[in-house]
Amino acid sequence: MPTSVAVIGGGLTGLTAAIRLAGLDIEVELFEAAPALGGRTRSFFEPTMQQQCDNGPHLLIGAYAATQALLREAGADQYLHWQPSLCLPLWDARRGHFHFQPSSKLPFAPAMLLAAAAMPGHGLSSAIAMLRLAAALQRSSAPQAEHVAGWLKELRIPGQLVSDMLEPLCLGAMNEGIDTACPLSFKRVLKESFAGRKQARLGWFTAPLQTAMIEPLARHAEKLGVQIHTGHRVRQLEEAAGKVIVDDRSFDKAVVALPPFAADRLRNRRTTHETRAITNIHLWLHQAITMPAPLVGCIDGTGQWYFDVSQQWGNATPGKHICAVISADAGHRESHELIELCLHELSLLCGSQPQLKHSRIISERRATTLVRPDHAVQADVTKNIIDACERPAPGQLPATIESAVRRGEIAANCCLATPHYQRYPL
Repeated sequence: MPTSVAVIGGGLTGLTAAIRLAGLDIEVELFEAAPALGGRTRSFFEPTMQQQCDNGPHLLIGAYAATQALLREAGADQYLHWQPSLCLPLWDARRGHFHFQPSSKLPFAPAMLLAAAAMPGHGLSSAIAMLRLAAALQRSSAPQAEHVAGWLKELRIPGQLVSDMLEPLCLGAMNEGIDTACPLSFKRVLKESFAGRKQARLGWFTAPLQTAMIEPLARHAEKLGVQIHTGHRVRQLEEAAGKVIVDDRSFDKAVVALPPFAADRLRNRRTTHETRAITNIHLWLHQAITMPAPLVGCIDGTGQWYFDVSQQWGNATPGKHICAVISADAGHRESHELIELCLHELSLLCGSQPQLKHSRIISERRATTLVRPDHAVQADVTKNIIDACERPAPGQLPATIESAVRRGEIAANCCLATPHYQRYPL
């Protein structure tokens, strides 16, 4: 077992690896280039509104077993809110508000079929299609289609079920449309997400991510003895005489938990990873509007999801801070146009015209690394330098909070002669 490990990167993966290693009395030093920990899950201060704000909302599902265990250990599970059972609020301009909501009074499998049939514009054909999809999820063979759209076509899934449920789920989970997303990974997402009633329910944080997740994890890491260095960009990473040299300091092992482009730059490799942006349109309103739920999926809308952030965070006046999320955003629209379109959609969705007080658009250009076949072959990895970067291969989970935690735990296990922690596979 190593006596010292350097963890490079203070995002969720790096924090997880550091906590798991320090829990075994290994000396761990964590290096983060930014002034604060958190990576893409950090919060920032919004000066106009004088409040903490996340880049964008994060939706959790009950299948996030590794995330829930980690947050529980750090005492951060108090900031999680879970639905009693799955209720997915949806809206479009033609049909108005509706839900995909399996009955809690029935066994989960038949409840799913009836919930699909009960949505407006659906019926028996959607229920039968859900049966075909469920059977496909249980098969061990990989989908033959190149993309999700082809796989769903092979399964004869009706277009209405695709547009109302499966396409929004693909965009939300994979950050990629069905015409290009990997069917093997999407199959994995569906299988884990709908394994049972508890796994399928939705959850969200009740405070900014800095408060709800990053600070509790940082405190937990420091309590275990992790030395945290923020504002330290690592510029040297090499092996010498069985040791790893990190900026002239010697460690037994190192975990690289950086965004792929940053890791490639550190290792002098050419970056070839394909990424997608996520755009978050934050809207603060003079008067509260009434959202039917803390989040609503908008079918064929500019904003794919609308989150009532003030309601999720338990503010005294819900409906004053709304965030619209656009996954896989190509960035073709100007900021003012995005804001106008989202305000118009909100007026239709809520039945009243929102009065804008302040807005801020956060577009994460490299929000996620996409699932691609070449990620299955990792270059330049050694037994003492463990690559924990986000490079999902077909069949692995896409880039999510849960996959970040799992990568951190897998990296910690890779540092050990005998794996110590429960294996949640990627």
